[in-house]
Amino acid sequence: MPRDRRGITAFLDAIVFMGVLLLALTLLPSQLYAPDEGGPSASELLDAIAASKVRMSDLSEDGDDSPVFLTDMVAYSVHTGDGLALEYLEKVLEAHCRGHPYQVRLSYGDDAASIGEGSVKARSGASAEYSVSAGGRLGISVSIGERSCFDYVLPALLDPVLDSGPDDLRAGPVAVHVVDELED
Repeated sequence: MPRDRRGITAFLDAIVFMGVLLLALTLLPSQLYAPDEGGPSASELLDAIAASKVRMSDLSEDGDDSPVFLTDMVAYSVHTGDGLALEYLEKVLEAHCRGHPYQVRLSYGDDAASIGEGSVKARSGASAEYSVSAGGRLGISVSIGERSCFDYVLPALLDPVLDSGPDDLRAGPVAVHVVDELED
């Protein structure tokens, strides 16, 4: 009985192809959706805030162009309720934390303020007090959390779905609603 060697070759070729495909599919998610290893550091953030100088006129309505420490302007903002320095600090936090959830508690005398999310499971945290040139001390406590896998996997999965649907689906609240359901 003659054997057809083309059938055996095709079978072995299919087995090798499926093995390579299985290996590629196993490695693909770990490479595409791997969380970053280092992440932001709370102590580095505090050092950067303490060393930063800004123009007084940029963060105060009645200031001049003299350079002042950011901690002085944040203390002024916490004490008076003027939100310009806190808004600036929030932009600095967003840039430093790169999507990681964070919470910052500020205290100056009897006044207090907070920036960021209400509860963060901290992966990095630090606290410090800084002298303010007007007198007193500004206390800063920083907690930086770990990003959820939904922060970077779910948007990548939803983009093709939302882009292919009608215009009302692309608005964005649908994606936010789905993320909220999955995190609970």
